[in-house]
Order: sequence, then structure tokens, then C-alpha cells
Amino acid sequence: MVNKLTIHSNEGSAVKDAIRVGKQTTGLPNWLGSADDEGFSMSISNPRFTLAVICGFVILVIGMNLLLTAGAQQPNNPQDIARSSTASEQSNNSAQSAPPDPKLKLSSIEILRKFEPPADEEYTLGAGDEISIQYPGRSELSSKDVIGPDGRITLPVAGAIAVANLTREAAAQKIAAALSAYYTNLTATVEVVRYGSNHVTLLGDVKNPGLINFDATPTLLEVLSKGGVETRLDGNLPEQCVIYRGDSVVWVELHELLATGSPLADLRLRRNDMIFVPALSSRTVSVLGQVQHPGEIVLKHDSTITSILGEAGGPSDNAGTNPELQIVHRSKGDKTQLVHLKDLLKPTGGLEVSLYPGDIIYVPKSGLAKTGFVMQQLAPFLSMGSIATAVAVR
Repeated sequence: MVNKLTIHSNEGSAVKDAIRVGKQTTGLPNWLGSADDEGFSMSISNPRFTLAVICGFVILVIGMNLLLTAGAQQPNNPQDIARSSTASEQSNNSAQSAPPDPKLKLSSIEILRKFEPPADEEYTLGAGDEISIQYPGRSELSSKDVIGPDGRITLPVAGAIAVANLTREAAAQKIAAALSAYYTNLTATVEVVRYGSNHVTLLGDVKNPGLINFDATPTLLEVLSKGGVETRLDGNLPEQCVIYRGDSVVWVELHELLATGSPLADLRLRRNDMIFVPALSSRTVSVLGQVQHPGEIVLKHDSTITSILGEAGGPSDNAGTNPELQIVHRSKGDKTQLVHLKDLLKPTGGLEVSLYPGDIIYVPKSGLAKTGFVMQQLAPFLSMGSIATAVAVR
């Protein structure tokens, strides 16, 4: 038979203290009543019941503290992850003695205009060019020469003469000056018979990578067409390509330039430029958080946040009906942009957000989902307390 005992004596102080400590530590609501109330009472069958209650509250306090500690240590959003990754990369870079490689940056129209050589830029000779040298009034001296890898030609009388990186007129003056010790009133003219040095290199997602030679100023679209660029699923040319020129590296938004009709899409190139066409799979964004299929999604020229989320299976139930999406732009120094999903789905035209390769779209949990998650994590500790109570009662 269970007797009802009102606790006013020192015998119940341990139970009161355990309840008070548990409430103060975990911040639980006052659903157990106050341990200081004069009317505080409980039903017991034997003294072991008091020990079971104390053990249950101790287990609950330990569990809550473990959850709070883990939550404080874990990043809550992708910006913290991005910052941690960036800090690690910066630390590794500073530890290296070699200078960092030039960074790839999205180019603007002004950068492209400065990068493009002038249309009337005079050609300069280079290794591999075959030239014809004529001497008016001295036809017996005429010759055809190929500029060697060292940029020099060899004449029978004057010997080796460096002509690389000189215009035709400058090369003719240098040749005439070298022969002036042997001939008087000598003039020379230089003509390019074959442009052996006027080439660019095409690499990447193309059918025919390698050197492409030109008899005139090479242009970007001409290089891509000769190299056999793989078209995308929609039949268009690649969205981007990269041009390397010495220490300069420039991204060209090819599809955007074509769509706007900009003449810079057919950018004039220089000798020895290297053009790299990235594969489609290298242009991706990451979708994390509360979606059906988190991971990397290929970024196309017409991709939007809603289409990217659709490819990820859409928000899960834990995201709620209107999650506040967090878009981390890695190319802009991990700048985070917040936008609600409903603002993107307005029938009159939703909010437009630009996406770039490497961006992160994070879908957080809703408030209700977080509450359910906490209760789910507490369930094992509550079960342990119930088992301890049942064992004590037996």
C-alpha cells in the first residue's frame, strides 16, 4: 500500500535540492512544482524511491549540459564553415615560402578591353617564322630564313642576328646595319612568308586540344571553333573560358557576352596565349542543410536558386514553409546573403539572386524542427531516468 508523505523534514531536503538544481541548470519550466512550497509532497513506497528521483534528475542535468556544449561548439551556418576553411587555407599559404599563384578572377568589360590588343597592332617576329629578306639593287644577297628557337637568323657575312620580337621594319633596319660594314648604301626589306610563331594553345573540354596556328590575328571564337569545343546540353557554347597570358589570368563570361551581343565575345588574342575551357562539372554550387538530396549541383547559365533547390529535391519538412536561405558567395570573400524562399516564388516576379561557381546555399531548420530535434536528443536520457525509477521501485 502506498502511503502519502508530506516532506517538511530534513529527510526530503535531498529531493528538493535535486529538483532545484535540475531546474536551475537546464532552464526547464516549472512543471514539477516548487521544491520550496510548503505543500510540496510526493508518494513513496520505500526510501529507494527518493534515491531514484535524485538519480533521474542527475542524468537529466548531465544530458542537457552535453547537448548545450555540443551545440555551442558546432557551427550553425555555412559561413562559419567557409570562414574556417578560408582561415585554414590562408594559414597553409603563409607557411609556404614560394609566392602564391595568380588568382582567377571574374573579369569585367573594362578588364577585357584592356586585355585585348589593338586592332592595328603591328606584328612582331617570333621563333618559327619564315622570312624573306630583299635588298633593293642587290638581288644576289636575297635570302629566305627561318627564325630559330633563340630568336636569331644567320647571314653568310654578318653571322647571327637577333630579330625576334622586332617588327618587320625594325628587323630590316637591324639587318642593313649589320651588313653596312661590308656594303655601302645598302637597304633591306623583310617579308613574312610563313607565320610559324603566330599560334595559341587550346586546352580543356575540347575535341582537338593543342597548338593552333594563324596567318592573321587570332580571335577567341575562331580558336574555339577550330578546337572543336563541346557544346552544352542546350546546344550553346561553354559559359566561361580562361585566358592565360604570362602572369595575367582572365575569366571570360563567354555566354553572357554572346547573349548581349558584345564584340568582346570574339576577343583578339596575342601570340602564345593559352585558352582553357573548363568542363561543365567544374562549375557547381553546393546545397546543404534541410533538402532532400544535399550536395553539388551543376551551375548552368540559366540556373536560379529555385531551379538549384529543385534539382536538390526541394526543402525537406524540417525546413518549414518559408525557410530563410543563406547564400554564401565564396568568390566575394564569403559574403552571406539572406533571402526567404517565398520571396523567390512570388507570381509577379520573384527576387533575383546571382549565383557563382563555388557558392553555398544553406537551408536551415525551422524553429519547430529544432524543438523536435532537442526532444529527440533528450529521449535517451529521459528513458534512462525512467529505467532507474522503475528499478528503484521494484
